[in-house]
Amino acid sequence: MIIYFSGTGNSYSVAKKLAAAIGDEAVPLIRLAENPDSYDLEKEDRIGIVFPVYYGDVPKPVEEFFKTVKLSQYTYFYGVATCGGSYGNSLCHLREILKSRGCDLKYGKVSFMIANSTATWKKNVSYDYHKLDGENDLVREVARAVEQKQIDYSMTKSSIMGSILSSDLVKSIGMKRFIVSVDKDACVGCGLCIRICPSHNLDMKNGKAAVGNHCAFCMACVHTCPQGGMMVNGHAIKKENQYRHPEVELQEMFLRKGDVR
Repeated sequence: MIIYFSGTGNSYSVAKKLAAAIGDEAVPLIRLAENPDSYDLEKEDRIGIVFPVYYGDVPKPVEEFFKTVKLSQYTYFYGVATCGGSYGNSLCHLREILKSRGCDLKYGKVSFMIANSTATWKKNVSYDYHKLDGENDLVREVARAVEQKQIDYSMTKSSIMGSILSSDLVKSIGMKRFIVSVDKDACVGCGLCIRICPSHNLDMKNGKAAVGNHCAFCMACVHTCPQGGMMVNGHAIKKENQYRHPEVELQEMFLRKGDVR
């Protein structure tokens, strides 16, 4: 099984391709979190964890899930972090979480892709889609390693820079910059943001989108809203600056609660 968390498609794309390469199933974390009895993870021979890097760390939903879900020490765990720059201590932290549950992250790799955070502070964005050129090679490399159950801790070690990026101070600054809000005048109540949110942090009130208190800062909503109704750091992202992995259809992201094999 491959468990993934994805906001704008990078991690979903990797998980989907990896699942196809090794004949496994890619399951969205939100589905497992909502239906914990739908899968018995303790019986899984191998579990892959694919996630984006936020503030040099794992997303909060990923951390919370693996701190509580029932796992087996005999399962082969591996992780793939997707990021636009530094992966910080994300894989190291994931390994620490698993070790606290009596398990271990035996293998970790990083897929360097396009950061969806650029448009949250830059008005005009020109995405370099060539950054995605190495994705397929990375998937093939991980697939070979996983099928052989290789052990490689080289990317699960902590670093000084990684510790700085994932520190509470840096996280608090980042969270302030990525605060999501709703422009009531621009919002038309289409509900796309609610369907795309992988954390159920959005709802509809009086015909307008409303933000909850458990945002994962994935930026899925602001990159999806067609009317500029979702804002980050007080401004909307122009439609031409919105990002979604070019090989991922919007409908696929809506299917996170269903079958995405």
